Amino acid sequence: MLLLRLLFLGGIHDYLNHPVRQNSHTLCLHLERRARLTILLPAVLNHLAHHHDPHAPEPYRDSRRLHPLKVWSLRESRYGSLAVALGNPVAETFTAQDWTEYRTRRLQEVKASTVNHEHAYLKAVFSELERLALWHKGNPLARMRMVRTDDTERAYLDDAQVNALLDYLRQRPRLDCYYVTLLCLSTGARWSEAQTLRAENVGQDRVTYVATKSGKDRTIPIAPDLAAQLRQRRRIGRLFANAYKAFQTAIQEVGIDLPNSQLTHVLRHTFASHFMMNGGNILVLQRILGHQSITMTMRYAHFAPDHLEDAARLNPVVTRLKESRTTLRIARGGSCALDSEDSKQG
Repeated sequence: MLLLRLLFLGGIHDYLNHPVRQNSHTLCLHLERRARLTILLPAVLNHLAHHHDPHAPEPYRDSRRLHPLKVWSLRESRYGSLAVALGNPVAETFTAQDWTEYRTRRLQEVKASTVNHEHAYLKAVFSELERLALWHKGNPLARMRMVRTDDTERAYLDDAQVNALLDYLRQRPRLDCYYVTLLCLSTGARWSEAQTLRAENVGQDRVTYVATKSGKDRTIPIAPDLAAQLRQRRRIGRLFANAYKAFQTAIQEVGIDLPNSQLTHVLRHTFASHFMMNGGNILVLQRILGHQSITMTMRYAHFAPDHLEDAARLNPVVTRLKESRTTLRIARGGSCALDSEDSKQG
């Protein structure tokens, strides 16, 4: 039926636009028929548009659910569990309101940052499918805002705590935890990055982390003697066994008190904090830590020795005090030239 409609409309179009080169009688008949078709055509089109063909197939409806709707380049386990938590609805029917209701329930169980991670992940799935032309229904989370979160306390170890921790770990029978800790403190690596380091990725004076959170390789210089010690452990394969529990025990034994939900990540914060306190550049720190946005790295900017010092020198209160002192000196017969020069230097 659809084909017949197309042929019918195509024939009318050709007839109305085909040039006529015949005698006057034939031309008159042709013009009369064309006038009738021109008048009847809107009615015909309206009939075809509203006529339901009982033999025509029903329009296609996408019945894929959230869980089969995936992108292979993204983590399957994380997306699968999120889809199950959402009830694995039909993706076409999933709306921003559904996400809002899920988020309200979820915030009673986990931190806001965890919900924001899930938000970003699900939004990325739809965006990637749209980019691959595998989804054409729009992104239901495109206009949704994430939950606002406050900055959490980020502890770092001072020199005495670092020395005490390394001394304790160096005396343990197994040195896996010692070297993983040393790498985190030397390169700002995440615990998972350092713990899964392979011998093939240790050079003469640098290491390359490949299992990174951003998915991008990151090469960081290290002391040559540390690199030599790492290469002596093994020539190929992973250098360390899992040492998370050993580190947890060490923190308790040394007597280091850390905020809730912060354990191995304190090593990364310690590296970044000391890097800035010792005069490091914030842009260099961003590259070392592997942050995609400078906003994340700016959390450590206040550790710089000269961070925002101009605030104490250029604020209006200080300027007002200097002007008052200048006026007082002039009133007492002081040197106007000297006062003016002092004002410029200030």
